[in-house]
Amino acid sequence: MNNNYYKARLAINKSLLKEYSNNEYSRIVYMKDNSEFQIQLFNPYTYTIGIEISLNDTSLSNMLVLKPGERIWLERYFDDNRKFLFNTYEVENSYEANKAIANNGNVTIKFYKELIQNNWYVNKSYIYTKDVWDTDVWDNNKLTQFTTTCNYNDNISQAFTSANYCSSSSITSPLTASASAASTIETGRIEKGGHSNQNFSSVYKDFESFPFRTETIKILPYSQKPLHKFDLVKRYCSNCGRKLNPKHKFCPYCGTKV
Repeated sequence: MNNNYYKARLAINKSLLKEYSNNEYSRIVYMKDNSEFQIQLFNPYTYTIGIEISLNDTSLSNMLVLKPGERIWLERYFDDNRKFLFNTYEVENSYEANKAIANNGNVTIKFYKELIQNNWYVNKSYIYTKDVWDTDVWDNNKLTQFTTTCNYNDNISQAFTSANYCSSSSITSPLTASASAASTIETGRIEKGGHSNQNFSSVYKDFESFPFRTETIKILPYSQKPLHKFDLVKRYCSNCGRKLNPKHKFCPYCGTKV
C-alpha cells in the first residue's frame, strides 16, 4: 500500500523508516538497540482530530490535538520530557517467553474526530386521525371520524469524552530479561531516553468516544531484519584477493585476518 495512505510513520532523526511486512504484522520497522525515534503525525482532514498513542500496548492516557493540515514530529512522552527509546534485550525462545513479549515494540495510534455537541431536548406533539365505525350509529351506517393526540418527550443525548494532552500518565517499567536457555531470541521495548526540548501547550476539547481510524506499527530488533541480496557487501581478502563470506574473520584460503 502507498505510504501516503498512512497518517502515522516512525522516523529516526526525522528520516522516515522503511516499512516491511510478514505473515504476522502488516507494518514492521527495524531498529538497533538504544535508538531514539520520532512518530510523525499528520492531519489531512478539514476538522480537528485527537490522537491517542499506545506504546507496548500501554496507553499514554491523553491525546495530542492536531488542527487541519498540521504535522508534528513527536519525539517525547506527554508527562515527561524524555524521548522515545527502543531498547533491546534477550529472552529464552520458549512459548511462555514469546507470550510475555507479544506486546513489545507495538506502536498503536488511534484517531478521533472532534465532538460537535448536539445535546437537545424537545417536546413534540404528534396528531393522527383515523376513520372508524361508530358503534352507536352502526345501524344508521354513519361514519364518524375522531382525532387522537399523542404527547411524548424525546430527550436525546450523546455521551462523549473530554480529553486534553500534557497531563500525567504512567508507563510500565521495562521487564527484566529472563535467564538464557539453550536458545535465545532478541526482543525490544519502547522506553524513556534522553532529554527532549519539545514543548506542548494545553488544549481542552471534546472528541468522539470511538476512533475513526487506527494504525499499528511493530518495532523489531535490527538483528531480525531479513537480509536481501542488495544488503550483502562483497568482501575480498587483502592478501590473496579471494572472495570471502561476510561471517569470515580470517581468510579460509591463506589465513590472513580480515
